[in-house]
Amino acid sequence: MSQIKRKLSPIILLENQFEIAKKVDITFKDIKYTVKTSKGPKQLLKGVSGICKSGKINAILGSSGAGKTTLLNVLCQRVANTKNQNLEGQILANSQHYNNHTFSNFAAYVMQDDVLLETMTVKECFQFAANLKTKGNAEEKNQRVDQMIRNLKLEKCQNTFVGGLFVKGISGGERKRTSIGYELISNPSCIFLDEPTSGLDSFTAYSIISLLKAYAVENNNTVVFTIHQPSGDIWNMFDNVLMLVNGQFIYQGKGGMNVVNHFSSFGFTCPIHSNPADYLMSIMHGESEVNTNNYPKYYEQYNLQLKSKISSEIETSQKGDFPHRVIHTSLAYQIQQIALRQVRILKRNPILLRARLGQSIVIALFIGLIYFDIPKPTEHYTIRDITDKNGVLFFFSISMFMMTLNPCMLTFPSQKQVFLREENSKLYSVFPYFVGRLIVDIIPSIVFPFISSCIAYWMIGLNNDNAGKFFFFAFVVILQSIVGLGIGYLGGSAFSDAKLAIAVTPLMIMPFMLFAGFYKNAKDYASWIGWIQYLSPFKYAFNALVHNEYTYDGPTYNPNPIVLLDLDLSKWEAVACLAGIFGIAIIISFIFLSLVKKKVQ
Repeated sequence: MSQIKRKLSPIILLENQFEIAKKVDITFKDIKYTVKTSKGPKQLLKGVSGICKSGKINAILGSSGAGKTTLLNVLCQRVANTKNQNLEGQILANSQHYNNHTFSNFAAYVMQDDVLLETMTVKECFQFAANLKTKGNAEEKNQRVDQMIRNLKLEKCQNTFVGGLFVKGISGGERKRTSIGYELISNPSCIFLDEPTSGLDSFTAYSIISLLKAYAVENNNTVVFTIHQPSGDIWNMFDNVLMLVNGQFIYQGKGGMNVVNHFSSFGFTCPIHSNPADYLMSIMHGESEVNTNNYPKYYEQYNLQLKSKISSEIETSQKGDFPHRVIHTSLAYQIQQIALRQVRILKRNPILLRARLGQSIVIALFIGLIYFDIPKPTEHYTIRDITDKNGVLFFFSISMFMMTLNPCMLTFPSQKQVFLREENSKLYSVFPYFVGRLIVDIIPSIVFPFISSCIAYWMIGLNNDNAGKFFFFAFVVILQSIVGLGIGYLGGSAFSDAKLAIAVTPLMIMPFMLFAGFYKNAKDYASWIGWIQYLSPFKYAFNALVHNEYTYDGPTYNPNPIVLLDLDLSKWEAVACLAGIFGIAIIISFIFLSLVKKKVQ
């Protein structure tokens, strides 16, 4: 491992070109956290107090279920009092209270799961964060991004996609470093990480902890992270160790041999040549009855030897205001940055983009071939021809709606975790994210239906009295497609899981097709259920298309389909109702997204 250390020495040196962050000591006093379960209240943290010092590596250790991630979330103010959970105690930065809103002014949080957009490159991820959360002009922000890439040794993969389900990308270690760099780009005074070495090989894990060590020492920043079972080399880098068992501290203080000596003092001696972390984990694990019987002894010795010392350190910790590094970017700038990123995502998702283009062309050709050259009123026609034309108008209103709805249901929920993390980090607020996405997502909702209209309209032989007939047809089809986008946003914001959204939303939409006025005359619905038709976007799209088609300058069909179908709204009234449905769907989805905007745990 000594060879590895020599190789890593250039990696862990951070070039101190960023502004120096102010020292921040995180202290917490008598933290009690209780949640309600089916079996009754369960206390996850039992009156713990402690300190995480600036310029130090503060490692929280414990077996599964010990409460280490819970403690980290509490310190990051990602736990709040609700009817199902109760939090008590004080959480301070430099002896000053802070909350979830002020947390991001001086600190950052890196979750265990690397929540990144798969079609963005490493450099673009850093650039996006730098643009929205750092000061300076474009050149200074670019320099900051380049510096972070060098610090994290990501030069070779800086232009590689992050990758995911649909796109091949960077390795797990590079992905983890990208997640860390995404938060470090703003040089926060404190950084909290949940299991930063989880799933990584020993070399990559060591390099990440080395980087964090250098970040703490060189800039006097506070680094706090949870870790399950560190290697011996990683163990030796810990400045401050906090060990939890069943929601209570059994050790808190300097790392290395200090921990070993503490447990040796009351009979728990680490074997020679063993990794202290492995031994300590073996005596902390809750599945062993011998360990659980020893827990009271751990607590007793902590209270006798360490508790008063920790209390003294808390009282003498750093005092004064913690830094307020609020970067104010305008709403217009935030919308621009989000829209530009969304354009890149759209262009780089070949499966969805090409599939939608192919779907638009193929469906239009099939419709055109099946309903090819339906007779006009001036030609020999039958009632069957009128029925066929009604059918194609109704199918168009459905197909354009669903072609926009389904991709939106796939992509919107999948990006929600990224939104929640970035919004929680105060990169932007809900409104610019929503507007920036909507502006870009509307583009394919306009382009693809227009392509389908151009192909199918003339093949079917629809009303060609004047060019206005075609453009109104295309306008209604595009508007119906945009309504599908709005309903997709509504479903995507209401459901957190993409699979659930895709499964449920179309099932909720399908009944509205029955109330479009095609399958059954609008006047024939029973009074107790007929009101549903006024909620159906298909009713208004079909109404507008029928009025546009069967209003001829000369002779029209007999019987007149408009009268036969009892479509009593004019085409512009129907258009206004469609626009209203879109507006309502967008407003409700915005409200849902604002409500879902929660603390990421």
